[in-house]
Amino acid sequence: MTFKNWLRYPIDIRRARKMLDARDADSTESLTSRPVVLDLQTRDFVVDGARHLAAIAMNANLLGSPCWLRCSDGILATISRKTHGREMLMLRGVTHLRPSQRIPDTSLVLSDVEPGDAHAIWMRLGCDIELDYPVMPYPMLPATIGQYPPSNLAGLRANRDRIRLLFAGNQKPSYGQGKIGRQFNICDRIEVLAAIRESFESRIVSSLAGADQNSIALLDSRESCIEASDWLPTLSTANFFLCCPGSSQPTCHHLVEAMSVGTIPLLEYGDRVTPQLVDGETAITFRGAKGLVEAVERITEMSADDIATMSQNVTRFFDHHLCQRRFLKGLRDGVIAATEQRISLPFHHENLYASSQLAPLAARQAA
Repeated sequence: MTFKNWLRYPIDIRRARKMLDARDADSTESLTSRPVVLDLQTRDFVVDGARHLAAIAMNANLLGSPCWLRCSDGILATISRKTHGREMLMLRGVTHLRPSQRIPDTSLVLSDVEPGDAHAIWMRLGCDIELDYPVMPYPMLPATIGQYPPSNLAGLRANRDRIRLLFAGNQKPSYGQGKIGRQFNICDRIEVLAAIRESFESRIVSSLAGADQNSIALLDSRESCIEASDWLPTLSTANFFLCCPGSSQPTCHHLVEAMSVGTIPLLEYGDRVTPQLVDGETAITFRGAKGLVEAVERITEMSADDIATMSQNVTRFFDHHLCQRRFLKGLRDGVIAATEQRISLPFHHENLYASSQLAPLAARQAA
């Protein structure tokens, strides 16, 4: 535990226990399916505000499985400090187990290090896509997971009254510091948006109100934040979504969220999806700023029938390959076999599993 975490620990652990104790025990009665255990020995999964932990716990919950979090009090305290970590600890069915507590043999156990238990599965969080192992789909934001599927999913997917191209998200300068270009050789978010503004100024709108079928809407979440309940309906108002990269690695939650409602991704990192997105079938792909401009001109000329066919391809691809809930259910129910008890999570800009090797259970720290 770092000195900073040590100073924060008393407040953080009290907060964590208060959140765990605040829930209604009766609300867990329906969680009767096989438990999912997150067996953590490191703080690797607190990246992105503990988004990936929260997504797994929420999907387990929605599948009817309780989620048990086995970790030291120090790791629990750190999780409680993160935005999505707090969301996770407030979920029904999430229970904290200390490292010394035994996990029932019937559980699906997911570990952040190579486990000593032959039945546990090692979640290899990193940058590389390890195709030798099942690859977990990148998750929606936890707030969106709670809204998916929306009650009118079929209607959102069938909506044909759409503008041409949409981007909605954070446009702060830190998305343009060059990290993406140096490591992944693609345009960063600020470069993508600048290329669109420079080449299609007359078509750009900053609001969906009054936009027409040829409009390009670039919405900045700092100026017009979209509520979680309105996010998927908003995505469904466009034929194509401009999938700008995240701040430190290409894949971003808006890719899977857009595809879930049949909005076709326009992106430079189709190879970061497993299986890869195919240009003209499940995405429109490009290389560099010049390629982006050409891609936008290309989608402008596409017929309504071609767009409708691609939209159907996109929803089919999401349902079979990008739904994290479906993937977790497959692991839990034995439909997906974890090769060598490992799965790949290419959600980060470095391979955390390569630098966080710990001894098995004996190396755990109680606090």
